[in-house]
Formats: sequence, C-alpha cells, structure tokens
Amino acid sequence: MKKLLIVLLAAFVFVVVNPTKSEAKVMYDGAEVVKGQTGKMTFKKDIKVYKKNPNGTFDSLMVKRNKFFRTYDIEKYDGKIFYQMGEYRVQATDLVVFKEVPIKIRSSFYNNPTYIFINRDSTTEDYGWNFRKKDSWYISFVERKTEQMLAHCDSINDGTYDPCYYYSGTDLKIAETILRESDVRYELINDSAGKPYPLKESKTEKIVKKGTIVFSMGTETNGYLQVHNGLKGHDIEYTWLPVNSLKLVKNK
Repeated sequence: MKKLLIVLLAAFVFVVVNPTKSEAKVMYDGAEVVKGQTGKMTFKKDIKVYKKNPNGTFDSLMVKRNKFFRTYDIEKYDGKIFYQMGEYRVQATDLVVFKEVPIKIRSSFYNNPTYIFINRDSTTEDYGWNFRKKDSWYISFVERKTEQMLAHCDSINDGTYDPCYYYSGTDLKIAETILRESDVRYELINDSAGKPYPLKESKTEKIVKKGTIVFSMGTETNGYLQVHNGLKGHDIEYTWLPVNSLKLVKNK
C-alpha cells in the first residue's frame, strides 16, 4: 500500500511540474472557430439541405430551426450565394442567417496565408487571383461599415493615392503557403489540368500530359504547385498543377 501511495504521489508531482500543453481555443461570437471556417449559420425554420453524391444522386438532411452550423467555402455566381456546410451545400435565402468570422481571425490559423479571390460575380474578372504578404506589399485589416475587410497595400507610393486594394472577407479563400525549393524537377504521373491560379474551379489553361517534366517555381498553396516548363525568355510558360499529380525526379 505504501509503495502504491509513493507511485501515485510521483505521478501527481510529474503532472504538476510537466502539465500537458494545449492550444487555446479561438472564440468568436460565443462559439469556437476552427481552421478553414468562414462563418456560422442558423435557419429560421426547419429545412432540408442537400449534398450531391459522386454518382449524381442527392442525399438530404433535415436541420432544425436555430441549430448552429459552421460554414466553410463560399461560392458567388449568377447573383447567388452558396455556403458549404460540411458535405452539404446551402443557398442563401431569407431563411438562412449567416454570420461571418472576421478575416483577421480566419487568418490567425495560418503561418503564411495566401488569399484567393473566389467571387465569380466580380466585374474585375480576376476570379482565382491570389496574393500574400510579400516584398513591398503588406496586409492589414480594415473595419468598413458592418464588415471587416482585408487591405493589400503597396508600401512604395508617393502619398498622392490610396495604394491599397480592398477585399470583403467572404470573397476570399485562405490557404497555407508552403515554400519549396525552386527549379526542382517533377514528372506528371497523369494528365492534369494546368491552372492560371491555385484553384480547382478556375479555368483550365491547358492539359499537361502524363510524363511531362516541369520545374518548381518554389510556391505551393491550396494543393497546387506553381511550375514552369524549363525554357527561358519568351518561351517560358508558368502554370499551377495539382501536387498529387507530381512526382519528384531525382538527379542522376
């Protein structure tokens, strides 16, 4: 019995001296926020939501009035807004109450965030355009009316104009920037769609054939690696390819 008490005392001392480390939860509007979350959603009445299966069929889920759900990706096109609620996709209507998580809080989950513009209704035709804090450009968060906006600003200016571009948080998808070694060779292991931006839904520039050798530009984000074709001058071509379609080619 005495030995058992000694063991228990030693274990207690170890826990006190070496407490388990845990990351603090990120809270907003009374609820925990998780990485990739854009906001939260409730419904004014019981309603069915749907998900599309790979075989083209649909499954439905009945959600209860005032039940809280996290929302992730947001799609805007043809004057409509769609929220991704786990596997289920919900169109914005008068029955949907959406509350955005401020872009500053969303950004806090990333070490080196890339911001990808995802509003297809934009008149600027820059769907998929992406940026991050780099060189002379910096990121700040600005309160505008009822929302927090992201400002992407050039620090080099003569003070006669506003050097910033402003973006609504719901127009932006955030992804981690991973810096890779430049000019490393990769081989395509299957035919892949080359994209102008690191976004699956952006237009396809061309299909890059299986077996093609490409060279890393040094930046990976949102599951895509920026690559070039190894040529120089006017013949050099850049594109984004899915990382899971690339195989590292070792030097001989």
